[in-house]
Amino acid sequence: MKIRLGILCLIGVVLLGWSAMTVGQDVPPVIRLLLIDETKTFTSTMKVAGTIGALRQMGLFEVSVRLAEGFDDYADPLAGTAPEKDQEPYDLVLILPRGLDTQSGVSIWLVSDWLTSLSPFVRGAIDLVSNVVDQVFAGSGQTIDVSEDLWPDFLWADYAKKGWVQ
Repeated sequence: MKIRLGILCLIGVVLLGWSAMTVGQDVPPVIRLLLIDETKTFTSTMKVAGTIGALRQMGLFEVSVRLAEGFDDYADPLAGTAPEKDQEPYDLVLILPRGLDTQSGVSIWLVSDWLTSLSPFVRGAIDLVSNVVDQVFAGSGQTIDVSEDLWPDFLWADYAKKGWVQ
């Protein structure tokens, strides 16, 4: 599994670099990702830690973690909270729901703006994050982004209004 994850990461880095060079846009130094962890069991906590470690090890992501209470796939874990005043907005938000502890087939939300409005670099990062998370939580959940469901886009609009994302 480590070799498979390493190969996927290497392919993702090469594709991200290639797409950034071909478009000629400035490559952001890092993609800011907010990971919201609603899980409660030790096993899920270890998987979350592994996910964070894998993303940070790539050197493409600055990962911040926020713990939240969640009881429903379609609940907003940031409801009623605001970002700190000096905090920079995030590029992506990854929500790991509580159901990953006890169920299978749970929706893991990868919140971003519409794919057509994102740079090729961030679009490639979405695929990379999806692949890493789907491998770590295989059998428990599946990553869903704006290309597959409208809920991540609704969350994005709300988070943009509150200043969580750019």
